[in-house]
Amino acid sequence: MRRLKRGVLIVFEGIDGAGKTTHAKLLEEWLRNEGYNVTLTKEPTDGEIGYLVREHLRRKDFHPATLALLFAADRMEHIEKELKPRIESGEVVISDRYVESSICYQAADGVDAEWIESINKWALNADLTILLDVDVQTAMRRMESKVRDKYEEGDFLEKVRNIYLERARRKGYSVIDATSPLMKVQMEIRRLVLQLMKEKW
Repeated sequence: MRRLKRGVLIVFEGIDGAGKTTHAKLLEEWLRNEGYNVTLTKEPTDGEIGYLVREHLRRKDFHPATLALLFAADRMEHIEKELKPRIESGEVVISDRYVESSICYQAADGVDAEWIESINKWALNADLTILLDVDVQTAMRRMESKVRDKYEEGDFLEKVRNIYLERARRKGYSVIDATSPLMKVQMEIRRLVLQLMKEKW
């Protein structure tokens, strides 16, 4: 088993239909085969607060600032119960969505981005944030068979995508064209992760 000096947190971000879940799973499998101790997780979580978040995502009358607070509460539980202990024990933790999802989605819904950042200021910093970028038309085609929630409509996703790209430029996040062939995208992800691992040995 390969051991790191300190565990790492790798985060996948992007609009719905960008391929985050698929690529997070592929990366998990590859890292396990490479001998790393890996945990794959997601937000919202499967915990009690995460359940509330998913329930309220189905409602169009729920105030977006309240939803932002629920996401932050779910994240606090996620960090304290899962992320922090695993990272401290030297694991590679891969999260399908994290803080940027809250900022980009709730900001697109009219909530002040600085306020969202402030209620998440205690969150652990990700070691690598990968934005999988895809145009909204492609994302919608990928979600054709899915029952969509309030945040998965075309015009709204366009706003979210624009916020993601603007923040990625400012924050220096890695942006990958997720309309490329699956394994081309995955190989670019692995290149970024290997670069990170070299820094953590």
